[in-house]
Amino acid sequence: MDQFNHDNGTRAALSMPTATHCVFRRGSCWVALPATVVREAMPRPGMVFVPGTPIIFVGLCHVRSEFIPVLNLDSVLPDCGHSDGNVMLVVDDTDGPWAVLVDEVTSLRALEISDAPVADILDTSCVVVGWATQGNNVIQVLDQSRIRMLAEQELAAMWQSGSLLRPQFANLET
Repeated sequence: MDQFNHDNGTRAALSMPTATHCVFRRGSCWVALPATVVREAMPRPGMVFVPGTPIIFVGLCHVRSEFIPVLNLDSVLPDCGHSDGNVMLVVDDTDGPWAVLVDEVTSLRALEISDAPVADILDTSCVVVGWATQGNNVIQVLDQSRIRMLAEQELAAMWQSGSLLRPQFANLET
């Protein structure tokens, strides 16, 4: 977008609104979350698998006196290919932190975001809400609220189903 200066007859480019994001790579995809929600990036700690949880949950870890659920981005970004998930991003949320596993964190960067062609305000199953570029890379901008909402929906559906645990883990004597 250009702005015309009537005083001296020149044009100046107006920049699009920007917000600072934490830019990271997951498999072959470059992805970003708002920097205001990312508490920290750290090496992947030891985790425990929680029986009866849906595929969106990787496990549970203990970091600085907090138990943090770790979510699987493969379930919401299926086109990103294989990921080693050596880095954990801890996300602050209203009810406490949760985390995702990524391959590398590159920077905190102000991104000019355009609407994602697949994003639909009413379709909360799509976690990609915008696109940006950094050099030659296209960055998918994620909505952390939608990621958490999907995880909560999957967990609630699994808890309500009758097949929560395999028989060898169920307490049948109650």
